[in-house]
This record gives sequence, structure tokens and C-alpha cells, in this order.
Amino acid sequence: MIIGQDFPKLEWSILDYKILEPNALVTDTLMSLVSFYLAYLLYKKQLNSSLSNRWMSFFLVFGISSFLGGLGHALFYYFGAMGKMPNWITGSIAIYLIELAMIGEIESAILRKRFERIFTVKLIVVFLVFIWVINTQAINEKPELGFLPVAIHTIIGVFYTAGILGFQLSKSKNEAFKYFYWGVGIILPSAFFFLLKINPLNWFDKNDISHLFMTLGIIFFYLGVVRVEKNLNKSLV
Repeated sequence: MIIGQDFPKLEWSILDYKILEPNALVTDTLMSLVSFYLAYLLYKKQLNSSLSNRWMSFFLVFGISSFLGGLGHALFYYFGAMGKMPNWITGSIAIYLIELAMIGEIESAILRKRFERIFTVKLIVVFLVFIWVINTQAINEKPELGFLPVAIHTIIGVFYTAGILGFQLSKSKNEAFKYFYWGVGIILPSAFFFLLKINPLNWFDKNDISHLFMTLGIIFFYLGVVRVEKNLNKSLV
């Protein structure tokens, strides 16, 4: 294990092609498949609520984003940091969908509209920052500069809506909303592993362990949707 620095990136050669960080490709693809499967499970349940539909959209977009993220790592030799942009853009949209899903459960229509405007502006700002970074920074040498606005956008959006708002809704509306802030609690350690560069092994580094925590976290988000809907149906009987 090393802390504060990264292992040399793994590299595979397949025929004449170089695959960088195949470990990240594997764990990103795993996270993608889990996310697609959760979207499929919600689709099969035919819950047809705003909460369910928006979370199903999140799982679909997050699945696409995760798969593109793996490709961005693997094909870095050929596309550089620009190859990571599709992942950053779709990932930002996925977080926006979480925000819409959770604020949609607020009782006050005025507050819902206010938060929707705030989060929409935040998403636009993230995209403007992307444009600025691409045009002014040496992004191929420091791709983390492109990821930084995504990280900030994610921390603010997920921590507040699924975390704080999820906690408030579990007390005022439906106890099952606790699964959302539990999910945030599971995801939270990934930020420490990533930011502090805690790398257990060269083939299972900070990216891989972050993907593991995130995969477990989104499973709890799925459980939250299902349990909230189940409790709601019970109360209507």
C-alpha cells in the first residue's frame, strides 16, 4: 500500500494497441453493469412514480457514464484527456438527475422550483468550467483539472440531496428514505481514498476501491426507491 502518491499505471499491449489502466476498465464496467441492472429492475417493477422514473433515468445515465469512464482510462494513449470528457459530461448529468429525483419529494412547490433552478444553474456552471479548462489549461498533463468540477458538483449534489434531504425526508415523510443517506455514507469513503491517494495495490488502486464503494452506494439508492414506494403503497391501503 502507498499513500499520497500513485502506483505506476498498469499497461497492457494487445496486438499493436496499448490499454492503459485495465483495472479501471474492469471496475468501471462492473459498476456500469450493476447500474444498468438496477435500471432494469426498476423498469420491471413498473412503479410509474416521479421518484422511480427519475432514479431509473439516473441508473441508465450513470451506467453509460461509468462505461465511458472505463474507456477513457483504457484509451488515454489515443484520445488523451478529451477521451474522458464524455464520462465527465454524462456523470454530471447523472448527478443532476439525483438532485431532481430527491427535490421532487419536497412538499412545497415553491421550494421545489427554487431548488430546481439552483441545481440547473449549477449544472450549467459545471459545463462552462469544462469549456474554460479545455481552452486554457494543459489538460492532457493534468486531467484532474477536468475532473475537479465533476467532483465538486457530485459532492454538493449527492451529499445535500441524497444525504441531508434524504435524512430530513426519512423523519418527516417516509422512514425508507434512510436508505439514501446510508448510500451516501457508503460512498463517502471513496472520496478519502481518491483525494488522499490511498492505493492498496497497483492492480487495485484508489480508482478501483472508489468504484467499489460507489457500486455499493448506488445499490442502497435502489433499495431506497423500492422501500419508499413499498411504504407508500402500504399507507394507501
